[in-house]
Amino acid sequence: MSDDLIYLEPRQQAVLRYDDVEVHCRNVPEAWLAWAQLDFDQKVGATIEVADAIYNARAIRRLRYPEDAAAA
Repeated sequence: MSDDLIYLEPRQQAVLRYDDVEVHCRNVPEAWLAWAQLDFDQKVGATIEVADAIYNARAIRRLRYPEDAAAA
């Protein structure tokens, strides 16, 4: 298991998927916040898709944004 943080451009569109639900989000932070509000059982099986990458719950917890991107 890798404990490395995953840095993403926060302005990218993202899709949160859990159960049979698909939530299209304007950006990565919006998808992360929607994921954070899910029940525990839903979080475990959820994914966030950004561009061609799909992040599971373990990876979602490691998502971060570059400091200069947050200021933009």
